[in-house]
Amino acid sequence: MKQISSVSTISRAETRTDHLYLASNGLLIRDVVLNAGIGEEVMIGHLSDIHYNYCNLRDFDEEDPVLMSTLEHRHWLAGGASVPKARRCLEFLDDADQIIINGDTLDYLSHGTMELMQREIWDKYPDIIATVGGHEFVRKMQGILPETAPWEERVSMVEKFWPHDIYYTAKLVKSKVLVIGLCNDLARFTQKQYTKLAADIALARQNGWIILLFAHEPVCTHDPVHKVVTAEDAMQVGDPSGFPDNYCDGGHAGGQHSDEATMAVYHLITGNADVIKGFFAGHLHSDLYLEIAAQLPDGAPAVIPQYIRTATAYRDGHLMRILVR
Repeated sequence: MKQISSVSTISRAETRTDHLYLASNGLLIRDVVLNAGIGEEVMIGHLSDIHYNYCNLRDFDEEDPVLMSTLEHRHWLAGGASVPKARRCLEFLDDADQIIINGDTLDYLSHGTMELMQREIWDKYPDIIATVGGHEFVRKMQGILPETAPWEERVSMVEKFWPHDIYYTAKLVKSKVLVIGLCNDLARFTQKQYTKLAADIALARQNGWIILLFAHEPVCTHDPVHKVVTAEDAMQVGDPSGFPDNYCDGGHAGGQHSDEATMAVYHLITGNADVIKGFFAGHLHSDLYLEIAAQLPDGAPAVIPQYIRTATAYRDGHLMRILVR
């Protein structure tokens, strides 16, 4: 593989090293090393924003007007164009200890997109944890007709299709790293997520595990330096339309407009930096590194590294390998 760049920095969080590679098959690969002192290395493969865009015969037979309008107007990755990109990434990660896909795997909710995800992901990699993003719950995606199916109906379709809990899924990897997939659609967390996460934090501390959190949308950092984050702050920008943005206390989970349940989960995360060693997101279609202002249980200041992942659907495929040592 050709190494494109290497960044080795002493951050407030810990020593971290990032390497960016271009593989012979065209994949763009970012290796992130987290020195957590766990001994044996654990490799977590991380994909995000695959955006399967496809309608099958069942969709055409049903002729849902909203979905047909989406099919007519949504041209990006039409016809399942992201399938080979995601397939190459998943095959490359064959030796990973755990693979996590971080939301917007479906570009919109159709029988065709679910067919692709079933065939390409669940049938081949049943142990994958996949969080959900906003795209999984919509049938309108650049179409001109408004949604007609009730929100609850669309959520129910996703829940029935998903093989694990879409709101909270935890898995212990190599008896060292507890990976947790969260739903934070529309920058929200829930009381049920708080209860489960609090229990897992206590369990991790008791057993000497570390926790890595995965959710589709990033969270606020409460670091004033992130009041204005621009495209120039990102690495390998795929889509600069999400910049500039306020990641200090803006419209993300933990920001000034968050509800009580969301803030409770956010403070639970930021108050346990001795156990929670990383937050990984997608959504932006750009690579971005931010540090979340946090605390240790005794109140001492700390930070939690937050990595925001470029869309797998760009170029010939993007992936991240998280190497926890």
